[in-house]
Amino acid sequence: MLRVLLALFCFAACPAWAQTALKVKMFPGAQALPALAAAQEGIFERHGLKVEILFTANSDEQRAGLAKGEFEIAQAAVDNAVAMVELAKEDVVIVTGGDSSMNELFVQPDIATLRDLKGHTLLVDAPDTAYALQLKKILLMNGLKEGVDYKIHPIGGTGLRLKGMRENKDYKAAMLNPPFSLQAGSWGEWLSERSISLPP
Repeated sequence: MLRVLLALFCFAACPAWAQTALKVKMFPGAQALPALAAAQEGIFERHGLKVEILFTANSDEQRAGLAKGEFEIAQAAVDNAVAMVELAKEDVVIVTGGDSSMNELFVQPDIATLRDLKGHTLLVDAPDTAYALQLKKILLMNGLKEGVDYKIHPIGGTGLRLKGMRENKDYKAAMLNPPFSLQAGSWGEWLSERSISLPP
C-alpha cells in the first residue's frame, strides 16, 4: 500500500499536476485501507489530487486496464508489473513499497496435510501472479508439482477464491488475506496453513 501512497504523493509534489484527477485500481482487502482512508479524509485533495479508487476482479483485468490507460495507478504485487513487461510487452513504472499481504493457505476441512491436496483442484487469481506463485512454492517445497500432482483453476481475486471454496468443496485450497481470511476462519469449518500438518 505504501507504493500507492508514494506514487500519489509523487504526483502531488509537482505543481504542474495540481488538481489532477487520478484513477487508482486495486484489489479489495486490508491492503486498500490506507488509500481508502486517505480518500475519505480528503488527504489527497489537500495535495491537489482528486483520487478515484476502483476495485479489480483479478490480475488480468488490472494489468490490461493499466496498459489501455483506463486508470493511472495500479496497486498490486510487483509480479504483475513483471508480467506486463515480459508477457504483454507493455511498459510500466514500479514505485516500490511493500508488505507481506498477510497471506495464508486455506484448505477444505477434509485436508489434513499438504499431501492430501494431491489429485485436487486449487484456486488462484491468475496462474502467473503472486498468490499462485506462493501456493506453487509451498506445495513444491512439500513435494507436489503443478500439473502432475494437482491442478489450478484461475477464478479471480481473493473474494472470488473464498466464494469458490465456500460453494464448491471440490476446490480444495487457496491463498487468502484479510478480510477474507478472517471471514473464512470465522466460519469454523476451515483450516489455515498454520493448522495443517506439514510433511517432514
